[in-house]
Amino acid sequence: MNLTLEQIARITGARLKGDGKTVITALCGLDSPKEGALSYAAKIDKPEALANLNAAALIVPVAAENMDLPFKGNLLYAENPDWAFTLLLRAADTLNKDIKPGVDARAAVSPGAKLGKNVFIGANAVVEDGAVIGDNTIIYPNVYIGRNVQIGQNCVLYPGAAVREECILKNKVILQPGAVIGSDGFGYIFHNGRHEKIPQIGNVILEDDVEIGANATIDRAKINSTIIGANTKIDNLVQIGHNVKTGAACVIVSQAGIAGSTELGNGVIVAGQAGINGHIKIGDGAAIGPQAGVMSDVQAHAKLMGSPALEAGAFMRSYAIFKKMPELYKELMAIKKKFKFFG
Repeated sequence: MNLTLEQIARITGARLKGDGKTVITALCGLDSPKEGALSYAAKIDKPEALANLNAAALIVPVAAENMDLPFKGNLLYAENPDWAFTLLLRAADTLNKDIKPGVDARAAVSPGAKLGKNVFIGANAVVEDGAVIGDNTIIYPNVYIGRNVQIGQNCVLYPGAAVREECILKNKVILQPGAVIGSDGFGYIFHNGRHEKIPQIGNVILEDDVEIGANATIDRAKINSTIIGANTKIDNLVQIGHNVKTGAACVIVSQAGIAGSTELGNGVIVAGQAGINGHIKIGDGAAIGPQAGVMSDVQAHAKLMGSPALEAGAFMRSYAIFKKMPELYKELMAIKKKFKFFG
């Protein structure tokens, strides 16, 4: 990157104290400072630690304006340093994506597909008949876009992502490498001693500002749609079953699995390796802990842990007892021996 502190102040909304003409060439963490770079501190616990920080600039909380910081570089005061640094990361990421629009000669784009303005399609990407791709969308090499797929504006599909027929991606959707949208739902009927496949003729809809992690899979609905709500973020290696519906702003962390026809409310958090049963409802704002096994409906704002899942407080109390089981067992056997209980 190559931005002046004046530019960075405008991007982040922070107030600059220092030389606005200073050029920042990189971003860094507090634990890995380097000359010419900018870092940030969400809070100032140990001001003395900044004395030897070898960086050109530092974003700090506005509360630090009343502190005599020993940092020798330039300072930017922000209401929320985390958010200010995020805005700067976004700006740097945009600079790194300076991709010229156009279709690579090695891509296979059907004449029946419709491309918006400033679309980029990379080598060996395939766009099938009837697909529609919105303005400013980037399709990296080796992406597959099926028949009649609709992709909105400002989307990014990284290499190896696949979007099967009839699926819909709205605006600002990101698919990380290997993400699969619209694979068949796991639907079979046992008939005459065999597992017979049930056709999955629905689709998947990803609402605005959804991001799907690497090698995550979202199954198409048996009928109707599997729906991922706006601003939901799905981590790598997540499995979403057919006809699942999530609300807005959910977070689903790596290796979690959600079985078919389950509904998540708004703002639900599903931690890593959690498993959620099918045909149940998870209320708004609920938090499912790591490796939890959820078997039935969950109330709004509940916090669950364990498998089978329990209310978090009950789980922690139960776990505290569980850890004492070997000791309790020894005591029980001693009592049995002394009093000759249990025969």
